Amino acid sequence: MAAARRGNRTLLISTDPAPSLGDAFRRRFRSEPTAIPLRRGLLDAVEIDARGALERWIDARRAALERIALRGTWLDSEDVSRLLSLALPGIDELAALFEITRFANGGRYDVVVVDTAPTGHTLHMLTMPDTLRALARVFDQMQSKHRVMVEALRGRWIPDAEDALIEEIDRDGQELRALLRDPARVQIAWVTLPEPMAVEETVDASAALRLDGIPLAEVIVNRVTPKRERPCPWCDRRRPLERAAIVAMERRLPRHVGVTGIEARRKEPTGVRALSAIGEEMAAASAPSMTRGATPKGRWRALPPPARRAGVVSTMASAGAQVILFGGKGGVGKTTCAAAASIAIAKNAPRRRVLLVSTDPAHSLADAFGESISDIPRRVRGAPSNLLVREMDAAAGFRAVRARYVDSIDALFDRLVRGSGSVQLEAGHDRRVMQGLIDLAPPGIDELAAVIGVTDSIESNPGQIVVLDTAPSGHALRLLEMPALVQDWTKALMSIVLKYQPVAGIGEFGADLLKLSQGLGRLRALLVDPGRAAFVVVTRGASLPRAETLRLIERLRAMRIHVPAVIVNATGRGSCRTCREEAHAEQREIEKLRHEIPSEIKTVVTPAELPPPRRAAALHAWQRQWRT
Repeated sequence: MAAARRGNRTLLISTDPAPSLGDAFRRRFRSEPTAIPLRRGLLDAVEIDARGALERWIDARRAALERIALRGTWLDSEDVSRLLSLALPGIDELAALFEITRFANGGRYDVVVVDTAPTGHTLHMLTMPDTLRALARVFDQMQSKHRVMVEALRGRWIPDAEDALIEEIDRDGQELRALLRDPARVQIAWVTLPEPMAVEETVDASAALRLDGIPLAEVIVNRVTPKRERPCPWCDRRRPLERAAIVAMERRLPRHVGVTGIEARRKEPTGVRALSAIGEEMAAASAPSMTRGATPKGRWRALPPPARRAGVVSTMASAGAQVILFGGKGGVGKTTCAAAASIAIAKNAPRRRVLLVSTDPAHSLADAFGESISDIPRRVRGAPSNLLVREMDAAAGFRAVRARYVDSIDALFDRLVRGSGSVQLEAGHDRRVMQGLIDLAPPGIDELAAVIGVTDSIESNPGQIVVLDTAPSGHALRLLEMPALVQDWTKALMSIVLKYQPVAGIGEFGADLLKLSQGLGRLRALLVDPGRAAFVVVTRGASLPRAETLRLIERLRAMRIHVPAVIVNATGRGSCRTCREEAHAEQREIEKLRHEIPSEIKTVVTPAELPPPRRAAALHAWQRQWRT
């Protein structure tokens, strides 16, 4: 809004699979620009339809892509058509880049502002140009077989439309990669909160961007608590904690990165007027207002509401529960809730092993427990001995699968080339094509393969309870939708590699594909069994999180996934006038939520606490204050 009021023709785009732009402006947006009425300036908004965007991109190139695949593989036209029509979640990031460049290059706008998905998947989106170039290499290998044949028959090769398409895809990848690294054309602003866990995630994101050569321009610290006129147990504790978090972040960020502060509002900022005020505050680029002073001693916790104490296990899962997923909008505190609930579950069932696993690419379990956690399950200090914690390295797991696939293809062709020279020439090309097929795996399959590994551990240890700390809403849904859809990709790839089976076998990769396919079936059956699986939604007492929570519950129920409870996290404030106003607004939102969700879903309310609960003992003490 600030850009539009300065005279720029401005487009606002959301690339989040669970967008909230419409909630923020109190209007509905579509996949094509919708005007936002302003007294001065032009501002349009778009909520990207990722699947539609990718289908448009493929449809415009489908005939040429099919010809390349038919020329360079053993697939018939039906197989090729099936591969190109697979509608898979996980293409959000690539489709988002297609749409951003489509609108940016259209000449209609001076500035495009992008509201991205949460941390892990935004970082993934920024690496998608390399994926696009990998796609070009796979098709180039397929096309090379046709080039050799034509050159042998005609004496020379003249590039055709298919070569032009491969060059276009590779050029798009190169240009996107260069664009994202050009500070003259792209400015990346990272939005964070003045809290220890949010700051840690921001510092990690900054390091990841720097490693990829992508410049970070500034960090925007949102919801900074302003100084109050009168003493307040919440505000007086929160300000020094915020100052400590911001100072620690500034010390660890590159020196050129500016830090801008946005003050917390009394009311949730929705609508043109409220958002315009925040835009002007951001445009002023003022440093966060931080008052010095010692933090009052002791821990402060908002008084729990006069309600029944929540029994975590009975409220969130049946006695036979094997997997409990925690998810919700980014920034609502789902990791803290998942960690606290896992401790309570482990204490309640001392004879059952409880495994807490983070599937969020931007892990926060280590911050919640205050110690290092890796892909290898381990105990944490102060927690029950039957609780193990793991931050899943999905990419490493899929790299191992890919390496076995490449080794299997190499072993296969090593046997094939023990014949004539002509077979060796053909096999050399086909080896490269077959090895490249794994690079066409749908994005997100690495996360899915790792979750299937967790499912296998459940199958091998039926008494175990697995608690999954998932990625924020849109990508948690993507993960849950993938089992049914990835089976199509698995079957398509199996049909390709099995064409070699009569010749020489397909080695370990065949077993990997079979295991993946069988694991998908077991995972699907597990997720829709309310006696074994449950999804606990975490939210906050505000209108935007409430709106996203209702949409999330609707999607989960459509997938037949059991939702036993919604946790409204960090409720209550201090005694100053602003805190009282915020607390009243929060209670109104909680009551609205209770009336809008299905009656069988219980509402669990957790108290706000300063400092935020961290480490096992504090997490457990905080969880004991949860109420239904």
